[in-house]
Amino acid sequence: MALAELYTKYNRVWIPDPEDVWKSAEITKDYKPGENVLELLLEEGTELKYPLDSVTKDLPHLRNPDILVGENDLTALSYLHEPAVLHNLKVRFVESKIIYTYCGIILVAINPYKQLPIYGDAIIHAYSGQNMGDMDPHIFAVAEEAYKQMARNNKNQSIIVSGESGAGKTVSARYAMRYFATVSKSGSKTHVEDKVLASNPITEAIGNAKTTRNDNSSRFGKYTEISFDRRYQIIGANMRTYLLEKSRVVFQSENERNYHIFYQLCASANQPEFKNLKLVSADEFRYTCMGGKMYIDGVDDRADMIETQRTFSLLGLKEDFQMDVFKVLAAVLHLGNVEIKGISDDRSSVNPSDKHLVVFCGLLNISPDGVSRWLCNRKIITVSETVVKPMPKLRAVNARDALAKQIYAHLFNCIIDRINKALQFPGKKHTFIGVLDIYGFETFETNSFEQFCINYANEKLQQQFNLHVFKLEQEEYMKEDIPWTLIDFYDNQPVIDLIEAKMGILDLLDEECLFPQGKDENWLQKLYNNYLNKNPLFEKPRMSNQSFVIQHFADKVEYRCHGFLEKNRDTMYEELIDILKASKFDLLANFFQEEEPTSPFSKSINFKAATPGIKPSNKQLRTTVGNKFRSSLYLLMETLNATTPHYVRCIKPNEEKLPFEYDSKRVVQQLRACGVLETIRISAQSYPSRWTYTEFYSRYSILMTQQEVTLNDKKQTCKTVLQRLIHDPNQYKFGRTKIFFRAGQVAYLEKLRSDRLRGACVTIQKNLRGWTQRRKYLRMRKAAIIIQQYVRGKRAVRQTVSAATLKQGWAAIVIQKHCRGLLVRRVWQLIQVATVTIQAYARGWLARIRFKKILKEYKATILQKHARAWLARRRFQSIRRVVLNVQLSYRVQRLQKKLEDQNKENHGLLERLTGLASAHSHDVDKLQKLEANLKKSTAQKKMFEEDLKKHKEETKQVITQLQTHNANLTEEKLKLEKKLQEKTQEMKDNVDDIRKKLFDDLAGVERERKILENGFEIQKDDYEKQIEALKEEMKCLREEKIQLQQQVQEEFLINDGLKQDITQLTNQAKAIPQYKQQISELQRKSQELENRLKDQAIELRGNMEVIACELRNNLEEEGSQRRILEHQKETYEKEVQELQEKVEEKQDENDQLQKQFQSESQAKNKLRQEASRLIAENMDFEEQVDMKDRLIKKLQNQIQAFRTLEKVNQVHAPVAPKEYLGMLEYKKDDESRLIKNIILDMKPRGVVVNMIPGLPAHILFMCVRHADYLNDADKLKSLMNSIINGVKQVIQDHPEDFETLSFWLSNTCHLLNCLKQYSGEEEFMKHNSPRQNKNCLKNFDLSEHRQIISDLAIRIYQQFINVMESGIQPMIVPGMLEHESLQGISSMKPTGFRKRSSSIYEDTEVYTISSILQQLGYFHSTMCQHGMDPELIKQAVKQLFYLITAVTLNSIFLRKDMCSCRKGMQIRCNISYLEEWLKEKNLQGSCAIDTMEPLCQTAWLLQVNKSTDEDAKEICERCSGLSAVQVVKILNSYTPIDDFEKRVAPSFVRKVQSILQGNEGSAQLMLDSKYLFQVTFPFSPSPQALEVIQVPSSLKVGFLTRL
Repeated sequence: MALAELYTKYNRVWIPDPEDVWKSAEITKDYKPGENVLELLLEEGTELKYPLDSVTKDLPHLRNPDILVGENDLTALSYLHEPAVLHNLKVRFVESKIIYTYCGIILVAINPYKQLPIYGDAIIHAYSGQNMGDMDPHIFAVAEEAYKQMARNNKNQSIIVSGESGAGKTVSARYAMRYFATVSKSGSKTHVEDKVLASNPITEAIGNAKTTRNDNSSRFGKYTEISFDRRYQIIGANMRTYLLEKSRVVFQSENERNYHIFYQLCASANQPEFKNLKLVSADEFRYTCMGGKMYIDGVDDRADMIETQRTFSLLGLKEDFQMDVFKVLAAVLHLGNVEIKGISDDRSSVNPSDKHLVVFCGLLNISPDGVSRWLCNRKIITVSETVVKPMPKLRAVNARDALAKQIYAHLFNCIIDRINKALQFPGKKHTFIGVLDIYGFETFETNSFEQFCINYANEKLQQQFNLHVFKLEQEEYMKEDIPWTLIDFYDNQPVIDLIEAKMGILDLLDEECLFPQGKDENWLQKLYNNYLNKNPLFEKPRMSNQSFVIQHFADKVEYRCHGFLEKNRDTMYEELIDILKASKFDLLANFFQEEEPTSPFSKSINFKAATPGIKPSNKQLRTTVGNKFRSSLYLLMETLNATTPHYVRCIKPNEEKLPFEYDSKRVVQQLRACGVLETIRISAQSYPSRWTYTEFYSRYSILMTQQEVTLNDKKQTCKTVLQRLIHDPNQYKFGRTKIFFRAGQVAYLEKLRSDRLRGACVTIQKNLRGWTQRRKYLRMRKAAIIIQQYVRGKRAVRQTVSAATLKQGWAAIVIQKHCRGLLVRRVWQLIQVATVTIQAYARGWLARIRFKKILKEYKATILQKHARAWLARRRFQSIRRVVLNVQLSYRVQRLQKKLEDQNKENHGLLERLTGLASAHSHDVDKLQKLEANLKKSTAQKKMFEEDLKKHKEETKQVITQLQTHNANLTEEKLKLEKKLQEKTQEMKDNVDDIRKKLFDDLAGVERERKILENGFEIQKDDYEKQIEALKEEMKCLREEKIQLQQQVQEEFLINDGLKQDITQLTNQAKAIPQYKQQISELQRKSQELENRLKDQAIELRGNMEVIACELRNNLEEEGSQRRILEHQKETYEKEVQELQEKVEEKQDENDQLQKQFQSESQAKNKLRQEASRLIAENMDFEEQVDMKDRLIKKLQNQIQAFRTLEKVNQVHAPVAPKEYLGMLEYKKDDESRLIKNIILDMKPRGVVVNMIPGLPAHILFMCVRHADYLNDADKLKSLMNSIINGVKQVIQDHPEDFETLSFWLSNTCHLLNCLKQYSGEEEFMKHNSPRQNKNCLKNFDLSEHRQIISDLAIRIYQQFINVMESGIQPMIVPGMLEHESLQGISSMKPTGFRKRSSSIYEDTEVYTISSILQQLGYFHSTMCQHGMDPELIKQAVKQLFYLITAVTLNSIFLRKDMCSCRKGMQIRCNISYLEEWLKEKNLQGSCAIDTMEPLCQTAWLLQVNKSTDEDAKEICERCSGLSAVQVVKILNSYTPIDDFEKRVAPSFVRKVQSILQGNEGSAQLMLDSKYLFQVTFPFSPSPQALEVIQVPSSLKVGFLTRL
């Protein structure tokens, strides 16, 4: 069918509009080819004659049917064009509050500017494992698709997130990474996933800032590779960054901020760890107050700083590194406040004492003088000389800002490197998923170098995107065996060549940067000369000579050339770099080391440029920003080309950041820029609409004839129908699994379908109205006939009846009345007399019987009174005796225990005190020995000093004769003096230390003595602690004693040194006669030297007198020091005496303590004697009581024996057969065989069906009874432990076997009931028969084992529920939602590029509601067969029904296609099937249907009217089981399937939301499908007596013997 034929009356079109971009209008007159005007009716009611282009005759875009509006995938639209995409996004975003939409392979994400409850862990688990088309569009669906393809194909994946600033790129990338970290948790202790997520707050702090468009705008590009191992669990990550906006460090526009980290640091300035950074508030730093916006609403910078520090620590970055980072950041802030003054036009200066400069240099550990000099001067090196040239103020300010930018850029790179190191992993990665968060296409009023690089990167990404879309389109055609025709798509290679090719814009820019005097104007002129009027993509603005225009794929962008060269060079003066290199601050010095930058990806990927460029021959050219960016972009594109890409396009809906506000102009501009419309255009050129045969058959079966419907081959049926409906075979193609349609053909089919439905509706209405009118007519006719009948009868009566006949008739009636009354009275009188007689006799007989009964009861009550009183008195006396005995024995035991504990403590204290006394006496002896040694050493010292004096006098006599040797003697004397001074000083210090330590010891001993005195009076338990303290003091004394011995040894060494000195002096004195002979010879030989010697002698005499005086002074000082030492010795002796006296005092105290202990021990002995006496008396009393009890039992046995004899004498009955005791005897060695045969090897299917329920449990309990009967505690304990361990082993060996779990859950509960029923406790014996009460346990209380078995049963139940849930969960969504239990009530819709993988569209097993019922029936029959308690079965069924409700509801919340009226009818029908199943199984009392109340309300909500205020109130009243969030979600997601249904108006949703606002409820959207109801095990006593239980031979337990 031709497209022009669709422009008929009532169809709608899109026409351009200056405000809303596109406006909808309805055609009022059929269009005929050749007409120049299209008559339209606008939505506001105005008529319009839309003129058509006289040349092209292009008709306006047709509007899609309402049935297709709001689709999850834009490619599912019949008409693919810009207005259709724009309108579909608006409907989903504004009306349905859905922010995600697919567009083929692209996920379009619109920023809602509002927190939505769609990112919780429950949502992540809901999307995990699902195919992309099965759920509503979501960032988690894209992440799951990437993860699944990586695991399935072992191929690396990439998620490319792009968009404008403020569109939500960073948040989307963060959610994708969070999804990977959640679904691929490794469970290891390294917490790699947490580290990967922890990198986000750090990178956002140092790389994000507030702009006019976004409060958290990323000012750099980021590509994060998340690495996985062979189990597809995260093992590490790596990050690459691109083009950090360094200029923001030194300049911010109005209402913008610098990077977040600066404000976080300023907000934390008052913290103790940041005091040394000398920080103030952000409004006092030049670099943070330029934009005038220091704070962001709703953001706490201090809290963010704490989070940043926490994530630093989580990544393993130590506090030292953190403080170094904060120092650099603070230094940058202080650098911005350095004031540069202009001295003249070409000179400037910085005060070296500037406080901010001093702080800057102090933090970075550099010279303030060098920085202040080279900020304002520049060194120019020529061939012949080096010149220092001053700079004007403007250039100095630029140099300061350049320094700040360079420092921050290096710090940014350093932090990224540290993060990468923290995320490194050992070994080799298996696969990875890359998440690219990069800036989108940008165009501002003034565009500079940054926008040029950003748009260049987007050109490369768009080219890669176009090629990928083209490739997928081709693969789709080839897979469906459809001939491929080349599609014309936009190729932006010319623009890329213009930028990066040889002699392109970047090459010319690098070339101009080579010249020292290069200018932006010169570079721009080169561009004009090379490209103006030669390249159609390059233009020159009309009104400017400072700009150029490039035609990008998205739009034309005008770039201003000012600053291109400076930003491309990114240079900084070498002098400042040298200063920073020389810093002792290691972090800063490492920034500027000349090393070749290496990429962490360079080892694994070798890239090659798509277009060859100029090989730079200069180092400066290689290091330009443009060249670096181009190289990194080549590497990025090579990485992306080696992976499977997934695209996320983030859209900013409005500039005011209002929630759910849609600005069509801004949205369409971004759609054009991000490639969404290009995808639509490529799809629309061929066959954009694609339906599977099943979808087409389900949707358009209404257009088929009866003959076509009866065909068994659905594929052939679809072909036949299409060939009949659309005559042009070029408008569609048949593939292997799909039908491909040209644009507009689906809309045509929808028109035919709606016409057929409209005709059917008219026919139904016609027949229905005729039937109602006929029915109404027949009722009116019947009523008229009845009225006529009564009227005619009344008239005939009036005509035939006269007055005489009336009187006669009334007289006859009166006579009859009286006659009949007389007869009735006579009969009544006879009956009354008979009745009174019978009552009298009957009442007398009843009264006599009642009297006899009362008399018997009175006599019985008297007997019961006396008997009960006697029994009560007897019971009271026995209880009283028992209680008194227990109390007495318990008190005696406590007294004995207390006496024993006190005796042990007393003995321990005595031993410790005696040990302490002996240690003290031993230490005193050692101190006395030390005193004797000191006396000996002092005496020896005196002797040595006397000898020294004698030798000194001898030396004085011969000094005049030793002139030549005088100098040596004086030097030796000086050395000796120094040694003496040092030794004496050491002696002083040692004595002082000894004295101080002794004083400290005495004070400590005094304190300990007081502590002992007070402690003994207050509490005896403190003795042990005090003794330990005394031991520690003794250790200290021993150490001090060792120190004293060392000091004595040192003194001995000093004395030895003095002896050696004396021997040297004596040797020298012996050599004096030889010196005399030499002197005489010298005097005779040289007469000339006599005068000189005389002069020298005179001088020597003076010197010797001085030396002699010094020696005397030294001797006097030594004497005074010796006296001091003697005095100190005396004080030391006194202190030793005092210590001895205190030791004696302590010994006395110990003696007193021993006496006290002896007195206490005597008292305790008396208590023991008294206790033993009481025990003896108590034992006597107990013996007497036992004697009486035995006598009573003996008498009772005699009475019973007499009674039995009497009965035997009276009745001669036959001998009764032997009765069993209900026990099974087994040997200790057979215990393992018993557990093996009854538990481990027991097969649920092998148990006989007609056996009693819980037979293994009863057998095990009968064995327990036997162990209790034997009173064998070890045997009983071993058996119980073996039973519990055996059941645990079975459950562990069969964790997924439903029948095994059901069997042992039932038997465990039966065993628990047996332990309760036969425990002997009254509350469990109420329902027992007398025969069962005889079988109660006699000797042991197994309540502890009952608790263990109860815990085991809970564990089995939980595992049992998990197995049932895993078995039924895959059936829930297909059976409850997707399968048509009501045939023909729903029809499929196209799903676009993302096809569903449900069983509906596949030939695999189809799950229906019958599958669910069959599975439930299997579960129920198995539980009943195993004899499970009915109450426990009800709890299990209730849990399964809750799971069905939760999974179904969660799927409805996440699938917009399930929210329709027909789907509500389908759900309600399926719920009715489940209700019938409950009635059939008699499980109405399980409350299972109550758990489905939210699902019932959801089904009702989908079917009810949703338009008026009454509807809103009714919805709020009826949907009490749903939260407000869930109700609003369903209303927003409601999707009509046919044109006859209406969408829910946004005003109605807001009305419902306002009514529900005050209701209390959970804010969570999803139900917790893992929730488990609390299980209770009801007590159900077994009616089966243990004596009659037969053990079948099939169990192979012949070693058991019935007793």
